[in-house]
Amino acid sequence: MSNVPREDLLPRPTGGRFVVGAKPIAEAQWLPPDAEMLRMRTMIRSAHPSEVFACMDGWGATVADVFDALPSDTPDDVCVLGKVDGRWVLVGGELCFPNRWVLAEKIGLPILDVHGPVPTYAAQVGAGVDSLIDRLADGRIVERSNWSISDTGDFFEPRTPPPIADVDPGELLLRVERQTLRQLGEVVVFTIRTYMEPISRFRERSRGQIDAFVQVLHETPAEVRKYKSITTYVEPLCTYLKSE
Repeated sequence: MSNVPREDLLPRPTGGRFVVGAKPIAEAQWLPPDAEMLRMRTMIRSAHPSEVFACMDGWGATVADVFDALPSDTPDDVCVLGKVDGRWVLVGGELCFPNRWVLAEKIGLPILDVHGPVPTYAAQVGAGVDSLIDRLADGRIVERSNWSISDTGDFFEPRTPPPIADVDPGELLLRVERQTLRQLGEVVVFTIRTYMEPISRFRERSRGQIDAFVQVLHETPAEVRKYKSITTYVEPLCTYLKSE
């Protein structure tokens, strides 16, 4: 397991709203090397060869060109977005660290439909995300983060397991995804770098970081808690994190 390496990737209060929170980054910051994640990626790719890669018919050469253009030691998951009938569509990718979604089931879907199960996504930020992608000049890179709670510690988790009854909050993990978007020619590359930090280790962080996450948990709407499968974990987590 690896700590979340930067404070600005940690969950931050947003008043319970879904916020994109994308910011520009330099090319040198885009795909930092990570030998341990690359090792894990290679292992998962070997264990699940038929599950980690998918591509839309007619887009094979384009997707292959994207992967050829990336560094061979890229540790991130990579999804490729292409324009189909004027809409950004998921046309291919390799997903070794899925957080309870299956790449093959999303191939060919517009971005808004890919995020269909996410409560409040369409209403609050759906159009904004499409606009953000449209405004990406060739070579410009933006970054955001996303969080969830893992009760298994599995990096490869395409399906949602049932919640654990009477869970020990100290056994849970904070799962953070560092996500980037970059236009490369006619397509947009969406990358995902996954970190898992044990909650027991997170509790050793500064009081400000802990209190911010407790606030995030409290203000997360009920439907989003259900989507993230954390409904029964929120109160035990908050109690655990607030204890000395």
